[in-house]
Amino acid sequence: MLELNWSGHLNHFKNHLGQTNHYLITILIGLEGVRTGKVTKEESLNVSWNPKSLEESVVRSRRFARNSALSWAIDALDAYLGYLPKKPFAFNDVELVKAFNTRSVYTRFNAVIKFCNYGTDLPLSLIQLGIQWRNNLVHYHAENELDPSYKTFISKIKAEDIKERFRGLNPHKILENFEKNSSPTLKEVAGIIQSIHFIVLELDKFLIQHINIIDYIKSLTEDEKNKKEINNIIIAQPDKRIGKFEQFLISKGFKKSDLTSDAKKIGAKELETILNDYITKKRQLK
Repeated sequence: MLELNWSGHLNHFKNHLGQTNHYLITILIGLEGVRTGKVTKEESLNVSWNPKSLEESVVRSRRFARNSALSWAIDALDAYLGYLPKKPFAFNDVELVKAFNTRSVYTRFNAVIKFCNYGTDLPLSLIQLGIQWRNNLVHYHAENELDPSYKTFISKIKAEDIKERFRGLNPHKILENFEKNSSPTLKEVAGIIQSIHFIVLELDKFLIQHINIIDYIKSLTEDEKNKKEINNIIIAQPDKRIGKFEQFLISKGFKKSDLTSDAKKIGAKELETILNDYITKKRQLK
């Protein structure tokens, strides 16, 4: 017996966001090497680069890197939300579906938060801040403000209470930097990225209740990216096919389940039917 543990789209999200902190830190380390003169332009790099002020160029490049990382993080959130209107998800909530038809990450994110009945906490507040901050940095004439409820929540947080989880993030300083429309610091970008990762994982646990498991499995078997794995399952010994199929599905968001779980489950007989239907369909197309 298998049950759905997370949506397949969560993998896409993790791939999009997962290494952002690492990439940002790598860039900043490289820029520090440029600043100190340890790193210079190689002759093999055929580009023109002769800054008037090396120090100022590094400062601006650091700012650009942090702004870009923030923008990339919000885009990763936007990408995950973009999967929700598509199969195998199926939502009947009118307001949620209406929000999915907009292009605003802010509108769609708020609709999902409301639909999932997710209460206000620091990660949510930091994401709301990050969305507005990204818009102000990316869109020249934007003057977005943070919703007062989230601003109040952040302002009441004590730095010592989040020291370990957010690695020294100063909640009062992040509000100040946002309101000045300054570039976020490394710790501030990292805090927003961590919050996005946490919230999406939490939301996904709720949202998978609205996935049609059979449609999801069928889409996985027909996905060209999985063609090699599915073919290996098909050519396996008949008595081993379902076991291999289950292992494949576990890599796509399922887990072994007991009979007492209330989660959506699927048994070996149903899996065998899906697999046999796929094999029959494939033979007919030859």
